[in-house]
Amino acid sequence: MSDTPLLELRNISKRFGGLQALDRVDFNLREGETHALVGENGAGKSTLMRILSGIYQPDEGEYVFDGKPVQFHNPVDALRAGIGMIHQELSVMPQLSVAENVFLGRQPGRAGIIAWKEMNRVAEEELHNLGFDIDVRRPLESYPMGIHQVVEVLRVILSGARVLIMDEPTTALSPSEVDRLIQLVDALRKQNRSIIYISHFLNEVMQVADRVTVLRNGQKIDTLDIEQASLGKLISLILGRSIEDTLPAAEDVHFERNALEVQGLQSDVFHDISFNVGAGEVVSIYGPIGAGHFDLARAIFGLYRFDDGALIVDGKPFPKGFDAKYAIKAGAAYAIESRRKSLLMDEPNYKNITMPHLGKISGFIPRPQKEIKIADQAMTQVHVQPHEPTSAVGRLSGGNQQKIAIARWLTFPPKVFIASEPTRGMDVGAKKEVLGILRDFRNQGYGVLVVSSEPETALAVADRIIVMSHGRIVATMPNSESLDKDALMRLV
Repeated sequence: MSDTPLLELRNISKRFGGLQALDRVDFNLREGETHALVGENGAGKSTLMRILSGIYQPDEGEYVFDGKPVQFHNPVDALRAGIGMIHQELSVMPQLSVAENVFLGRQPGRAGIIAWKEMNRVAEEELHNLGFDIDVRRPLESYPMGIHQVVEVLRVILSGARVLIMDEPTTALSPSEVDRLIQLVDALRKQNRSIIYISHFLNEVMQVADRVTVLRNGQKIDTLDIEQASLGKLISLILGRSIEDTLPAAEDVHFERNALEVQGLQSDVFHDISFNVGAGEVVSIYGPIGAGHFDLARAIFGLYRFDDGALIVDGKPFPKGFDAKYAIKAGAAYAIESRRKSLLMDEPNYKNITMPHLGKISGFIPRPQKEIKIADQAMTQVHVQPHEPTSAVGRLSGGNQQKIAIARWLTFPPKVFIASEPTRGMDVGAKKEVLGILRDFRNQGYGVLVVSSEPETALAVADRIIVMSHGRIVATMPNSESLDKDALMRLV
């Protein structure tokens, strides 16, 4: 890869009314390089790339491509010059074949007659060169979204693009498809293609980029070789304040006893997941919806199939193919994210609390007085108000319903307690109470695993935080007062 820039943007400025979207931004791209562009929403990334691809015109500045000054009045001009953009919203036609999509609008042939055999052959050959061997005669809609993106990339390449702008390319992809996209970027690099890679997922940036440029509030902050970058440094540059010290590589945490050990768990939605939860520790797994952490929680409790890996609770390995009944007997408890799915809203509080344990309480023969007594003690422990064991759970507030969902596991205390979205939809007071209950569990020696899409919840309760994105663990760190939600959100 040459150090001589293939593409240079110099002093680019753009204003929309009173908003200075870009302020004298410089950016360059080398031949055969993958150069990532990162920054918060509104930092100017998309505006800069829309200028480069001919969608917008700059108010000031110039750009040089292959040593010559250029100006693009529209995307067609840019593509003719060799610059193509892959947008988040793909422009494929799923009902057509893969080959037809590759050659959309420029099918080979004469006199309006398409050369189908030639088109299929070239499409198959070009996809093979990128590492994808698929039947190009099948409709594109029969393939997953990752293949749609590969087809769009190939179409732009065959249109003559030497520079590819990829705008948030993994947003709609599954973990396995993200892996394949990263392989695609590597294949394009080997073909000496130059790529501008825009992404919010900094872990991906660290995997694919040769260099990374950070924009903030319409200005270029810095450009780093990827060897000089770290997640902490990038987040600090993006946010404009130093948080590097709050993102150390997590030290090995040792407890006298692990309540939960997860070893190499693998499924269709999460990959190579390994971590421990100590007895007397709260671990939060934070990630956006779709990160795979909720399915991971279900898998630990026997409600979601995983293909490989091992689970150990309180030193005892779980057998292959275990179910929730086995997990409960082994000492696992799970409060799912939907209170309405976990509770019988028309049934009394005491039945909701004793339901998982009827076999132990009464041999499955209903004994209401005994159940009410047990439920009464559990409701007292978690401060349910109003304290009415025989009242329908549906009459309680959301916060008190969540307390009931937690209280059912106090009858026979577990070794590890898993809580998915434990504070979702609650007011501040209710959140504080529920998180206090989880901390009490920790103080009593339970292992507590909190799974949440709310960074505030993860930070409020955890001793240690695991961050997941696209089905993978991307960071593990001890909690600290200086770690905040912005830093966590930048990691995904």
